[in-house]
Amino acid sequence: MHSGSAVISKAGSDKGKTYVVVGFDDKGYALVSDGKRHGLSAPKKKNVRHLSDTGISVEIPKTDALLVTTIRRLPPSQK
Repeated sequence: MHSGSAVISKAGSDKGKTYVVVGFDDKGYALVSDGKRHGLSAPKKKNVRHLSDTGISVEIPKTDALLVTTIRRLPPSQK
């Protein structure tokens, strides 16, 4: 898992939701964004054990709208 990885949440209230990893904090938590509730300027902090890597890497878009489009374009089995 690295910046730009498409991931799916395995635990928490957002279980099953697709995110893109936009970075990592100093304690090793993944900073994930979906472009809607958790935009690029305010990513969600998730424990990497609670994320499932889809094996798909994307370029991190510059805007939240482009991120939403990128996530929507992922193959159906990866959303």
